[in-house]
Amino acid sequence: MAKRALYSRDEILDAAVLAVHEHGHAATVADVTKLLKAPSGSIYHRFPSRQSLFVSAWMRCVRQFQNTFADIGTEDPVEAIVATGLQIPRFCRDHPAEARTLTLFRYQVLMADPPAELVPELEVLNAPVAEHIAALARSRYGRITQRRLELVALACRDTPYGIVRGLIGGPIPTWLDEPIAAASRAIALLNDKPGQSG
Repeated sequence: MAKRALYSRDEILDAAVLAVHEHGHAATVADVTKLLKAPSGSIYHRFPSRQSLFVSAWMRCVRQFQNTFADIGTEDPVEAIVATGLQIPRFCRDHPAEARTLTLFRYQVLMADPPAELVPELEVLNAPVAEHIAALARSRYGRITQRRLELVALACRDTPYGIVRGLIGGPIPTWLDEPIAAASRAIALLNDKPGQSG
């Protein structure tokens, strides 16, 4: 009979997220084992490398953030874009360790040299975001074009993230929600044709 692993995958990933919260990009497997009070073999039993461990933790945090899209709950297309944008400061505020873990990797850079065993999951990881932005663009404008997708992404993803980026991992003041909502709404109300205002 095979020996039962002492630590579950989720327990190890929880420790990895905490290690990132404490040590940032410098977090190591040793930091994770210290938090778990476990030998490194417990980690390598489930994750073949440091990269595999921290990419797996990062992916879990990405999915956790993506799950917040289910909380949008508005039929007005502009307000749905604004509500999506506000999920970013709220997630960062409510889950500071997970939010900091999300800063570990940039998708395009990671995909240049990904852990081989995680490639199938990584290839579809961003699909929920792309689908959500496409649904918002369709609701806001009707027919989807590249510019419309870019406007919606700017309103609900890029601008809110840019505002909170320097604060991620620490306190996110609630007053930031107001300017984030205002910026997201202003972009969402722009005319979708180049050179024209809304």
